[in-house]
Amino acid sequence: MIDFNDKKQVAKAIQYTNVNPNLTREGLLKHLDVCMKYDFQAAMIAPCYVSLAKDVLKGTGIQVASTLNFPQANDTLDMKLAALKEMIKTGVDQFDFPPNPGLLIGGEEKAYFEEMKQIVEVAHASGVIVKSMLEFGFLNEEQKKKAAQLACEAGIDWVKQSSGWGVGGCAATVEDVKILKENISLPCRVKVSGKVNSLEKMKMMFEAGAELVGTSSGPEIIEGLIGDPNAY
Repeated sequence: MIDFNDKKQVAKAIQYTNVNPNLTREGLLKHLDVCMKYDFQAAMIAPCYVSLAKDVLKGTGIQVASTLNFPQANDTLDMKLAALKEMIKTGVDQFDFPPNPGLLIGGEEKAYFEEMKQIVEVAHASGVIVKSMLEFGFLNEEQKKKAAQLACEAGIDWVKQSSGWGVGGCAATVEDVKILKENISLPCRVKVSGKVNSLEKMKMMFEAGAELVGTSSGPEIIEGLIGDPNAY
């Protein structure tokens, strides 16, 4: 558990996020400036800006994180792997992706697992960290447990209850974090996203078992404020 009285430790557990489709180059540069000001663990940005972010953040120790097949999740596995290989060429350090929830819901657990396993193999071959957004908003409790178990078995580095976006997106809850934590084992760990917009909320999630947070309210968390309740 980090020391929540130490702003530097808190910042290093935050991936400051802006993956909005309307983000401009100017907006991206401002986002990266904020990342450098607070020394966040990573800048979580859209794939189209990974190369630029790598250049801007070079030498800062701040990682560049991005997304794969987000938010729909239902591209073919070959499409996902092709996109992943292109993203790896841009120098991405880590990425979050949603495994296809329809496979799990429909009882195609083998295909659900295989998708994650192949994505992990390609990413890990290049030293890239993989985080799965399990989109709990689509799943019942047993499916949530199974999703976490299969992700861990597939070699996923970090499991996350949701992207926090769209129909399957959902706000982070202590209960969902506990489900993740109870159904994985090291080296798999828990990241949390979805309306974690204050230091108090972040602390609650970490007490439940999370170790990393993705949020657009990074500065507000550090400053002891409350972020936009409608934001990611």
